[in-house]
Amino acid sequence: MSTVEEDGYNSRCDLCDTEVIHSMIELLLRGLATASVDSTTGDIFKSASSVAVAVKAELENYLLVRTEALVQESVSGHEDHSDQLMKASTRPTEFLSGMIDEFVASKRNMLSHVSGFLSSESRLNKIKDSMQKMEMENVWGLDERKATAETILESIDMKCIFHCPERFVDQDKLADHRNQCKFRVVNCKNDGCSASFSAIHIEEHDSICPFKALPCDQLCEQHVMRCEMDKHCATVCPMKIINCPYYHIGCETAFPQGNLDNHCSKLLQTHMLYVLQATTRQNATVNDMSQRLQLLEKAQSLNEMSGALDVRSLSLIIKEQEGKIKEQEARIKKLERDIKTQEAKTKKLENEFRSRNA
Repeated sequence: MSTVEEDGYNSRCDLCDTEVIHSMIELLLRGLATASVDSTTGDIFKSASSVAVAVKAELENYLLVRTEALVQESVSGHEDHSDQLMKASTRPTEFLSGMIDEFVASKRNMLSHVSGFLSSESRLNKIKDSMQKMEMENVWGLDERKATAETILESIDMKCIFHCPERFVDQDKLADHRNQCKFRVVNCKNDGCSASFSAIHIEEHDSICPFKALPCDQLCEQHVMRCEMDKHCATVCPMKIINCPYYHIGCETAFPQGNLDNHCSKLLQTHMLYVLQATTRQNATVNDMSQRLQLLEKAQSLNEMSGALDVRSLSLIIKEQEGKIKEQEARIKKLERDIKTQEAKTKKLENEFRSRNA
């Protein structure tokens, strides 16, 4: 616990690693919500909220008793328990998570064991909702969970990796120590960062803090926040490498953008020559395009004339064929008239022959 405790003539520091405590506090609330949900699944008379207070008392007692039992059995010389305690001492959050899982498993009712329910999205959503409701209703307050987490951590942290074991007879010495203790809570000194943590993590936080001002990655003279470094280097950094504005017409020089004015002033004549050459090439290209356009226009006219000639030729052929057809039709009609004349003459001769024989 972080408050000063009187133990005979000694006052203990008992400051703890805030990051570990925070993780354990979150595990406690999730464990309570999970046990409450699983123990009331399918029960029409009970809800997670209605059993939360009772489950909280059971869970807290279970964790403290299990922790104390492990420590006592380890002190008594049980090798297996000593190994467990040493593992717990180096990985306290894993140790706490394992105990919570065992407690939750013991609270599941029959319906909770139905295949698929334990990994269902519905269950996870209920647990999440239950956690939010319990926090709002202060079912297991933050200070209470913090005290429980510190008690468990101090019991299993045999190597004093995550808490301070120092004791003092004099209260003033204790106060002086706490001002220097590696587990004291400090605030990040970087402008804009509101993070707080145990002093032991200052360097670790400083190495990832997004608000830490760092020398520019491209070695310009500016100091830039870590979270702004990529944007700075890609946009406004004087050392960002850019191509000459006349790159596309011949000047293929690349340089830091801070040197742009200097580059352009030194190579003014060269750039003007590039512009002149580009203009000349452009004019030649325009003339070439004009000539090509004229050739295309002539070709189009020839095609149109050729098409017109083809149309006239086809018309003449059609007219010629139509004339031939008319001639053939006239011949057929004349032939038909000749046949009718011959038929009339034949009938006349037949009639004269019959008259003579009569």
